[in-house]
Amino acid sequence: MKFEGTERYVATEDLQMAVNAAITLQRPLLIKGEPGTGKTMLAEEVAAALGKPILSWHIKSTTK
Repeated sequence: MKFEGTERYVATEDLQMAVNAAITLQRPLLIKGEPGTGKTMLAEEVAAALGKPILSWHIKSTTK
């Protein structure tokens, strides 16, 4: 499976490469950025493309 973005999410070449490397290596991918930049939408679209459920939990700087 090669993630190239979706109708709802346009991914840059660099982001596509990072996502596909994480998928191939079966390793997590840390996505960071300001609120509203599409981090959650990326996770949702990658999960949908893989046919997998999305697991989410809220993490704060004080989370242990």
